[in-house]
Amino acid sequence: MRRPTWYLVLAILLSSGLTGAVAIVWGRVDRAESDRKFCDLISAQDDAWSETTPTTITGRRVAEAMRKLRQDLDCPAQ
Repeated sequence: MRRPTWYLVLAILLSSGLTGAVAIVWGRVDRAESDRKFCDLISAQDDAWSETTPTTITGRRVAEAMRKLRQDLDCPAQ
């Protein structure tokens, strides 16, 4: 039994669309998990520098950059 051409085209389009949708969803979930872990790291470092004020110019620059990065990534305050 031979299937019509439109059936083959439809099957290819549906399988491609499903594969693309799965890839997009998977990428977004993975990105959210990665951002959450990165926020935990950034927040811990920023909190540590907030408890003891850096005494050097470089330390203050790094602490300010970490605070700005925490704000830019919308990391929650702990």
